[in-house]
Amino acid sequence: MLFKGKILNHKNIYILAMFALAVSLPLYPLLMSISLLTLTGNWILEGNFKQKFNLFLSNKIALILSSLFLLHIIGLAYTSDFDYAFKDIRIKSPLLALPLIVATAIPFSRKMLLWILHAFILSVFVTSIICFAVYLSGKYVDIRDNSIFISHIRFSLMICLAFFYCLYWLFLKKEDLLIRFRFTYLIIAIWFLVFLFVLESFTGISIMLLVSVFYLVRYLLFVKKRLIKVLVIIIIVAIPLVVFENCRSVYHEIYCDNPSEKVDFSQTTLLGNKYTHDTLDRQTENCKYVMRYISEFEMSEAWNKRSNLNYHFKDNKGQYIRFTIMRFLTSKGYHKDAEGVNKLTAEEVKSIENGIANCNLAQLKGVKARIYELMWEFKNFYETGNPNAHSMMLRILFWDASLEIIKENFLFGVGTGDMNIAFESQYSKTNSPLDKEWRLRSHNQYLSITVGFGVIGFIWFMIVLFYPFFKNKKWNDYYYLSFFIIILLSMITEDTIESQPGLIFYAYFSSLLLLGVQKININCNKIN
Repeated sequence: MLFKGKILNHKNIYILAMFALAVSLPLYPLLMSISLLTLTGNWILEGNFKQKFNLFLSNKIALILSSLFLLHIIGLAYTSDFDYAFKDIRIKSPLLALPLIVATAIPFSRKMLLWILHAFILSVFVTSIICFAVYLSGKYVDIRDNSIFISHIRFSLMICLAFFYCLYWLFLKKEDLLIRFRFTYLIIAIWFLVFLFVLESFTGISIMLLVSVFYLVRYLLFVKKRLIKVLVIIIIVAIPLVVFENCRSVYHEIYCDNPSEKVDFSQTTLLGNKYTHDTLDRQTENCKYVMRYISEFEMSEAWNKRSNLNYHFKDNKGQYIRFTIMRFLTSKGYHKDAEGVNKLTAEEVKSIENGIANCNLAQLKGVKARIYELMWEFKNFYETGNPNAHSMMLRILFWDASLEIIKENFLFGVGTGDMNIAFESQYSKTNSPLDKEWRLRSHNQYLSITVGFGVIGFIWFMIVLFYPFFKNKKWNDYYYLSFFIIILLSMITEDTIESQPGLIFYAYFSSLLLLGVQKININCNKIN
């Protein structure tokens, strides 16, 4: 039994709220807020504040974790946009609340921890099933929109963590009671792996591969059987080789040294109209020039008959659809006229409406599709100078803007509330090619902290991340180590703790695994 005695005592409400928060992580942010309010209200109603604060102040790990919230409070001293600053403080409040509440509660046993982790994994599993049903319905613009509850990137982090926990339980030594569920863990782990590739989250897939290589190398150091060592080495070598082969294959599909199309200036459309040709424009799709053999009037007329999206408006990705049409027709080897538009299938029209500008990209699925998209983004930016709506190129410009802001505010940053002001000023000053809707912030947590609080804040942030890890000697704690690596890697390409789902994910598992569990041995090496 999970509970003994009266159900509605403060201890059991705390346990139920921690369960509810674990379950709510991949779901609606509103459920996270309700769970947090329940935890906070229960903590206040329980009283014993003197004892609790003494416990909290004597716990160095709790103080370090919550000091990240203090950093944001200090940043109010030199901010100007207090409306945004107080909004940010409200979002960041779990950084204080969760360490305070968990550090002053009775720690969980290993059994209770396992119950919570299983509740979290079950929630991630059910959420992924719901998202997969959306995927099968085809009612999405971008395949990553299938993550209907929270950002697909935050969800992919939770999938990765759930995957590695299932993998750990799958390979536990025979004396552990969890081995009776090995087949279940295997099925769920396989499903998470498949779904992550369906979701096409580059961040999630990259993290899963990197953490897998880390654990394989670690396992290699301890395994004694020669045959197993050889198999592990083969897997370690195979992972980067498979990635490299996919990249090489896609590169040769996208890049072409000698585009094959020559211009016949006398040729006309089937309707007798003259083509226009921009022979100076070097944009290509599938080794054919985009800006040649164009009859824009015919394209416009034909497209508006086939689609509800007007030729002169934007596609569902926010790109001007006329250029998406031109690139897609070029990739098919069609001329850009009425005939070319009329050759498109209904599925291809839908792909263009959804912002897909190459027929190859429309056909690809999984990781190769994501690699193709990223390489195409680089090529498109090189040829057109337009980074808008393309995630990787956007990030490069975000990072560049962040570094420029840091140079001007090196020691203390711009403050808690002035991040948006600083970025808008930087984009305007440099005449950034980014459209207004894409003028966003760092998309790198390390840069984001440094923009806000300078190099001093960055050092503080590194202490918050790494001090608990080394203080509690967590390099052999599989549960925390997996979470820790996933969080560190996620922060390279994302502002992981700048949104509610990412922040609560970080604050919850940091507090639970560092402060909320009895000192027990959860050893990485406790596997067959």
